[in-house]
Amino acid sequence: MKRFLILLVLLLLTAGLMAVEFDGATIMKMAINLNTKINDSGRVIPDTIEIPGTDRSVSMEEALYLVAKWMAIYGANGEKIGQLPASVPYIEVKAPQKQLQGEIGGMINWPDIYEVSRQITAKLEADPLIPSQVEFLLNGESMAVMTPDILLYVLTRSVSWVNDNGSMPNYASLREVSGPANWPPVEKAAPEVIEKIPGSEGEIRAVWAWSTDFISYGVDRAVNELKEAGFTDVFLLVKGTAGQVSWPSAIAYEKIDDTTILEKTVAACREAGLRIHAWFVVNQDQAYLKRFPQSKMWGVPIEEGADPQKAGSTVEFVQDTRYREYLVDLMKEVIILYDVDGIHLDYIRYPTGAWGWGPYNIGRAWLEGLDVDFLMETAKETWSSVGDNKKFIDLYRQFTYFDINRWVEMRMDDIRAFTEEIKAGIESMKPEIIYSASLMPEGGDIDAASNGFAMVHYGQRYADFGELCDIVIPMTYHLDFGEKANWVADVATGTRDVMMSDTKVVMGIQAYDLSPAELQKAIYYARGAGADGIMFFRFGTLFGNENLKNAMLEAFK
Repeated sequence: MKRFLILLVLLLLTAGLMAVEFDGATIMKMAINLNTKINDSGRVIPDTIEIPGTDRSVSMEEALYLVAKWMAIYGANGEKIGQLPASVPYIEVKAPQKQLQGEIGGMINWPDIYEVSRQITAKLEADPLIPSQVEFLLNGESMAVMTPDILLYVLTRSVSWVNDNGSMPNYASLREVSGPANWPPVEKAAPEVIEKIPGSEGEIRAVWAWSTDFISYGVDRAVNELKEAGFTDVFLLVKGTAGQVSWPSAIAYEKIDDTTILEKTVAACREAGLRIHAWFVVNQDQAYLKRFPQSKMWGVPIEEGADPQKAGSTVEFVQDTRYREYLVDLMKEVIILYDVDGIHLDYIRYPTGAWGWGPYNIGRAWLEGLDVDFLMETAKETWSSVGDNKKFIDLYRQFTYFDINRWVEMRMDDIRAFTEEIKAGIESMKPEIIYSASLMPEGGDIDAASNGFAMVHYGQRYADFGELCDIVIPMTYHLDFGEKANWVADVATGTRDVMMSDTKVVMGIQAYDLSPAELQKAIYYARGAGADGIMFFRFGTLFGNENLKNAMLEAFK
């Protein structure tokens, strides 16, 4: 009898352990804390993480199951806005015996984050050993694999996004991380042999630089190293999304703490013989919107019967002439004070097709005789919480729906008009100024489907920029867009085809979250396609990573 009771107690204890559950909110907080730890450590996954509100820690293999299970439960309804789990079960999980390199870069869309969460948790419930690779749908198009450590980072970032925004992100990019100490290192494929293509004579070699990059690195040191490396142009961010400017402006609403950075950079570039361009974020300005909140851009309602969305940073620039005049006045002030070589436009576009649905935009469409009810209903079927993200774009590509195509054309005309307005203002101060713009890359893609996507979302008609600008820079960050490096060449070719003959085509190169080999491939594909130059985003990530910096220097030899 005693032996039976002991056995019964052991069985009950085992059953109790098997039935452990954690509160869903607790696991959500654990995932957020884990994501913070990974980011703060330079993307190194810790060995363990504490369960908030308990005296217990779990291993990363257990954390992977818990976060994936949380995500699978949250997404059970198949909607972008899921149902927060009441509880999440715990099971013992074993670390992977090996990790085989999969995709780095590219994206996994939110429905596929749900799907991979369901698949990995079901597998671990059947066999607790974490696999060496996890299969998923890359960019919503083709099956691929990623390592478990990258999956864990995708999931923690996605949970953090849900916490901050109340819904899933549109996608998560695949970013390389270092796994916990008890996980085997990733077994990588043999290095690829890359054919070097030298730069042509007069090649533009440029870099985007945040003010904080130069402040932390030191302006003189940064500019001197750029000169020694063979760079020709520096594009310094002087007004970003926050609306704070980097010079002691007499008219700006807000300034950064160190307002000497533009003056110092101009002086250093003059000494080094580098061209200096003032880089402005065009469609966003939080400082301006603090004073004029009525100027926030309107978006498609998320839910049926809900009020339209209001942007946090994006200005209703089409209607708000005061903002457009203010922006041009800032640019004129920079030209007067510092005689910069160029003015560079960033975010000279609509954010996405879901934005720009305010009373002014709808009213002018109505005045043109467009069916605004049809337009809004199609927009909601595309971009609301239950939208498919495709319908409006698909109808535009068919070129049989006049109202859809005219709506998109009006948005393109808006972007052209704003670009013309800025050009007239700055050239009135300095006719020879170099005028440039960074563009979303899909608009230059030789693939017609990608081009249509860009027209609907951004309104950036490449031919307009080729006519108005001296330099255009398609932002071909290939891994972030889920593409191979040869895509840089495709966009370079498509861009050149619609440009004026004297417009320079400079390819924006990803210089973050990629290997040295990928960086070099992007450079060589841009050169092979006949681009007039290359431009790196950004100084801090390029010069702050010795491996990437050395790869760049090798390509410049």
